[in-house]
Amino acid sequence: MIRLISRLPVLATLITFASVVIMFALGMWQLDRAEQKNLRLLSIQKAAATQQTSLAHALINIHEMIDMPIGFEGQADVVRYFMLDNKIHKGRVGYHVLVALKTEPGLVLANLGWVAATNSRDLLPSVELKSQAKTYKGVVSFPSKNAMITETAVMDGIWPKVIQQIDLQVVETIYQAPFLPLVVQLDKDPNQAFIREWQAVVMAPEKHIAYGVQWFMLGFAAIAIFVIAQRKRLMRNDSE
Repeated sequence: MIRLISRLPVLATLITFASVVIMFALGMWQLDRAEQKNLRLLSIQKAAATQQTSLAHALINIHEMIDMPIGFEGQADVVRYFMLDNKIHKGRVGYHVLVALKTEPGLVLANLGWVAATNSRDLLPSVELKSQAKTYKGVVSFPSKNAMITETAVMDGIWPKVIQQIDLQVVETIYQAPFLPLVVQLDKDPNQAFIREWQAVVMAPEKHIAYGVQWFMLGFAAIAIFVIAQRKRLMRNDSE
């Protein structure tokens, strides 16, 4: 066995070994992602059967509140609001409208939903916001920050403000006021023009499993190709 191993080409063996390790690692990562998505979907199902909690209670148990239903009184700032860029609905480009709600515990950023973009990037869609205090209902979310996205919004006093992602630190800087550490995705409302079809997970667990299987198959294929190629090489060398 040792003699056989010593006859293998070092560079080709190392490259194959490294490639197989990477492929198997990617396969395991995809399976882990599938498990995370399954847990997230179960959490959403559990939350859907849970009674709404108050904003004050949500702040006490903030780390356990993702996807949980919430209800509270708030008043929208109808002048200074944000529009989250590059949101697609049924193939159409648009924005998510994000508004600051004044509540007793503090400012809350609420996602009102999707509106279609105009034919010009220089002309933002017109939205109708009501300033009177009312009861808001939705689910708690914690938007993830993508370090690869470059924010284009600037502090120039022009509103509404187009932003590239929901980064509460950026929102606070532009709005010049602190926000509570969560975002509320509002429930569907037939009386509102905003489209609220929140996507719980971008990729279904089944797709992650399929990708994981593909990586494992590629790893096994690399092993098979290496074994067959080296066997032919050794047999050729022995015959000579």
